[in-house]
Amino acid sequence: MELKDKLVLIVAVIAISSISFGEMGVWVVRDMITSPASIDEIVYTAEQLGIDRLYVQVVGRADAFYKSDILPRSHLLKSAPKDFDPLGYLLEKVKGTGIKVSAWMNVFYAWSFSSRPEDPMHVLNQHPDWVTYDEKGYSMFEYNKAPDVTVPGIFLDPGVDEVKRFVASVAEEIAKKYDVDEIHLDYIRYPYRTFGYNPTVMRKFRKWTRKALKEGKIKSFAEASFDDFRREQVNETVRLIYEKVKKYGKKISAAVYPYYPNAHDDVLQDWPAWIKGGYLDFAVLMAYDPDPLVIKSYIDFYEKMLGSLKKIRIGLGLYKVNSDPELLRNLLKTAKSGKPNEIVVFSYKFLNETSKNVLLSFTKH
Repeated sequence: MELKDKLVLIVAVIAISSISFGEMGVWVVRDMITSPASIDEIVYTAEQLGIDRLYVQVVGRADAFYKSDILPRSHLLKSAPKDFDPLGYLLEKVKGTGIKVSAWMNVFYAWSFSSRPEDPMHVLNQHPDWVTYDEKGYSMFEYNKAPDVTVPGIFLDPGVDEVKRFVASVAEEIAKKYDVDEIHLDYIRYPYRTFGYNPTVMRKFRKWTRKALKEGKIKSFAEASFDDFRREQVNETVRLIYEKVKKYGKKISAAVYPYYPNAHDDVLQDWPAWIKGGYLDFAVLMAYDPDPLVIKSYIDFYEKMLGSLKKIRIGLGLYKVNSDPELLRNLLKTAKSGKPNEIVVFSYKFLNETSKNVLLSFTKH
C-alpha cells in the first residue's frame, strides 16, 4: 500500500469516533492483586476511567489467587494474611460499581523454566508425567531455558486426558464458588507445533489413527495428521470447560492469537472453530501490534470469516504505546471501527497518566 493510501485510511478510521463499540476492559496480572490496598487502587482506577470489565489473573502457574481445593496457594501471596482471598476481596469491592469480573486462568502453562514449584501439591510435582514433550522426545522438565520467545515455560500436554479433566475442574471450581461474569482462558494452546509428543499421547494418537482408518476417514497411516489430532485435543478441552462452567451460568472467553495462520498452524489453536461450534462465547484477540493498519487487517479478516465481530473482543498492547497518546488514540479508534464486543488493553500495570487521559476521553465520549 502506498504511503498516501495509508494516510487516507488512517484519517478515515479516526473520523468514525461516534460508532458504538460495546465495552472497555483491562487485563490485571496476578502480581497486582497481592494485597487489599492494591485491589482497592485497581477498582478505584477502573471506576474513574469508565472501565467496564477487569480480567483478573487468578490462576498463574497452576497456582491460585483464590480459595482453592485443587490448586496450591500462589507463592506470591506468602507475605499476605492466610485468610486473604484476592478474588473474593475484589468481587466484594466491585459490588454496586457495574464492573464485571472475568476470572483469568492460564490453562496449560504450569511453571517457568528457571525453577520448580516448591509446594508438593503442585500439579508438576504430583503428575510430572502430564508435562508435554518435544518432537525429539525430550520432556519440558529437561529444559532449563526457553527455546524461543513463544515458549515461556513448562506446559501440561493437552493430549493427556487427565490434563483436560484437571484444567476443567479448576475452571468449574471458580465458576461454582465465585460470582464472576465469566472464565477467561489463556495459554489454551500448545507451546509450539514442535511439542505434544508425550509418550502417553503418542499411544493415543496411534489409536486415533486406527479408528480413522476403520471409519474410512483416511486410507493409510501416512494420511493421519498429527496436527489435526493435536488441534482436536485443544478443542476438546475448551468444550469440556464450556460444559462445566455453563452449569453455573457463567460465560467463557479466551485470549487468542490474532493472526489466524499462526494460531492454526504454529500453536494449533483453531479458535474460530470454538466460536462456530458454539462452545466459546468470546475470543479476545491479542492484537498487540502498534500499527493501526495491522489492527484494521484483523478486523477485515474476521468480519469476512465470521460475519461480524459480535463475538470478538480486540486486545491492544498498551505496554507498547502508553507514552504515545496519539498512537494509542488511533489504535482505540481503529479497534472501535470494527464494532467488536469489547476493547481490552494489556495491561493495568502499564497505565500511566498519559494513557489514563486517553482512555478517559475515549470511554466518556
